Amino acid sequence: MGYNPSELRYLRKGIVWASRAVRGIDPWKVVFSCFQGRNYGDNPRYISERLHDRCPEAKIVWLFRADAMAKVRDRLPDYAVPVSMKSFRAYAELATARVWVDNYTKNNLLTWDPKKQFYIQTWHGDRGFKRVGFDDEKSDRSVERVERRCAMMIAGSEFGRNTYRTAFGFRGEVLMDGCPRNDVLIRNDPDQAAAIKRRLSIPEGVKLLMYAPTYRDMRMQKRQDAVLDVPRTLDHLEKVTGARWKCLYRAHYMNTELVMGARDDRLIDASGYPEMTELLLITDMLITDYSSCGGDFALLRRPVFLYHADAEEYLRECRSFYFDIEKSPFLVAHSQEELDRLIDTTDAQKARENCEALDRFFGTSETGRAADAVCDYIIARLGGQHTGGTV
Repeated sequence: MGYNPSELRYLRKGIVWASRAVRGIDPWKVVFSCFQGRNYGDNPRYISERLHDRCPEAKIVWLFRADAMAKVRDRLPDYAVPVSMKSFRAYAELATARVWVDNYTKNNLLTWDPKKQFYIQTWHGDRGFKRVGFDDEKSDRSVERVERRCAMMIAGSEFGRNTYRTAFGFRGEVLMDGCPRNDVLIRNDPDQAAAIKRRLSIPEGVKLLMYAPTYRDMRMQKRQDAVLDVPRTLDHLEKVTGARWKCLYRAHYMNTELVMGARDDRLIDASGYPEMTELLLITDMLITDYSSCGGDFALLRRPVFLYHADAEEYLRECRSFYFDIEKSPFLVAHSQEELDRLIDTTDAQKARENCEALDRFFGTSETGRAADAVCDYIIARLGGQHTGGTV
C-alpha cells in the first residue's frame, strides 16, 4: 500500500518524534549527506574520513539515493553505514544523531533539538557566481530554509560568508578555515597527483585541459551541449606550447551528459569520476563558464579562463550573478578567437598574478586544514549529554 504526500509527511514527522522519544540522541552518531544523496564525496567526504581517523569511536552514517547505492559501494569505507535517503530509517537516523553534515539544502520539514543536535552546512561552492537561495530572484522566497537555523556553516572566503547571510538568512557562526575539499589543492601533493593520473591512464608528459561548464536551468536532468569547441582549443594549445594535450571534460551533476559533438581521442569523459577536486589537482588549465570551480582552481596558481559565448542567453534564461564578471579579475573570452588570445598571452607568471588577484577579490581564507577545523568542532560536541546549543 502506498502513501500520498500528506500521509508521508505525517509519518516522517512521527518517526522523528518517536525515534527521539524512545531512543534519545546517540552522542556519538554523525549523519552525512552529499548533493542530496547522489554521491560519497565533496566536503562531507573529507570531513567524514578525517573524523574517523581522529575519532574512530564516532558512528558514521551516510544517506544515499537508491540509484547511488551501487555507485558508492566500492568506495564507501567499511566503518560508514549506508542508508537509503527516502527510507523511514533515514529519518530515524537523523532524529537520533548528535551531528548532521551536509553540502546541500535539506528538507524544510526536518526538525532537530538545537540543545542536543548540531547541523553543520558545508555548502558546495562558496565562490559561486550564480545567485542562490533567497538571492535568486526566481526562487520562492516564502519557502523556509532550514539552513537559517544551522549550528555552523563553513567557508573559504569572505565572499562565501556574506553569501550565506543573504542567501539563507544565516546569522550564526561561519568557520573560516576553508572548504575541506580544497585542502587537497592547498597541499598540492605531486605524489597524489601522479596516482590520480595513473588511475585515469594519463600518459606521462601529456598536459591536461579541463572543460567544466555548469548546467543551464532549462537543461536540468537532461543532456547539455558543449558551448566550447574543445578539439580546436586543444589544437591551439598544442601549436602554442609544443606539448601534447588531452581534455578532461565533466558534466555537471545536474546534467545527464555533456555532449561534445566531434569525436576526438584527446577527449576524456571525467563526468563519472567521483571527486572534482582530484581532477582539478591534475589539471594544467581550466576552462569553465559560470561555475565556482574557477575560484577553487585559482588556489593552484594555474591558468583559469571563463568562456562566455552564451552569456546573454544564460542571464536571460537561467540566473543572474552576484557580481559583474567583466569587472572582476577573471579572464573572460566571448569567442574562440578571444580565448586563443588569452591562451597566447597568459604565461605562468601572469596566471599566478591573476589567481592571486582572484584570492583578493573573494577574500579567500583557505588554510589547508579545513577538514581538521570542522572535526575539532564535531569532536568537541560528541560524547556525553551536550546541552550547549548554538541555535
